[in-house]
Amino acid sequence: MNTNKKPSELEQAYSPSTAARCYEQTVQLYASKSDQALSHYPNRQIAYGLAEDEYALLFEPASGRTKAVLVFIHGGYWQALSAFDTCFMAGPFLQHDWAYAALNYRLAPHATIGDMVQQCATAIVAIRRQHPGLPIVVAGSSAGAHLCAMMMHVDWHSLGCVPCPIRAGLLISGIYDLRPLVETYINAPLHLDLHSATGLSPGLQRARTPFPVTLCYGEYETWAFKQQSQTYCEFLLEQGVRAGCYQINDVDHFDILFEFDKPDSHLLSVTLASL
Repeated sequence: MNTNKKPSELEQAYSPSTAARCYEQTVQLYASKSDQALSHYPNRQIAYGLAEDEYALLFEPASGRTKAVLVFIHGGYWQALSAFDTCFMAGPFLQHDWAYAALNYRLAPHATIGDMVQQCATAIVAIRRQHPGLPIVVAGSSAGAHLCAMMMHVDWHSLGCVPCPIRAGLLISGIYDLRPLVETYINAPLHLDLHSATGLSPGLQRARTPFPVTLCYGEYETWAFKQQSQTYCEFLLEQGVRAGCYQINDVDHFDILFEFDKPDSHLLSVTLASL
């Protein structure tokens, strides 16, 4: 990963809005579509900790025949958005008898990225208790994809959950080497230095509990986000982890998530087939 560029160049490369078309309207659609899903589909809040932001919103199929659980971890550069912004993806999974859990976690500067990794792992254990024995697939976009990848570096034994509860992962437009962020404005609330950024980069360390992953990114992404996915996929393959990476045409870093709701959605079919 090229970390020799000037901070100003890195800031542009790691600002996905510079390549997106109408990102502000897209993020507003996240919220409005999620409100509709929350009103339309029965759901409940699962607390996985004592803090008010330690919860997941769980949607379960009306059929009562749950096949698997999709846990989605939202993006927002570890400092924005919430589980309430990603409920709009529940419908397509419910229609295929999958449960859908939108995971919430504490944001920077009130939590470190290391804290968030631990929160996500704890949440997944709590969600598993709701549906013991069912396969869990994790998915996430942007910072959420990074947190999904970090689930391969969790000590699940310490959480009383052996083996790793995750069957597969879908990583959308993620960042897997955090070092380029250290000298950018993005790092202001994250407080990363080179040492901590390296330790929190799944693309720089062998997976402890690997699971198969699919990586993807939009056509209208900056070169940095495309390179991050391609490089991380190669790194996983070198370790013997089953991984694939592809581009989705005519979408950007933000509206790529609406692909789940299309009749011919490749994102949805890939996720459903991951079992």
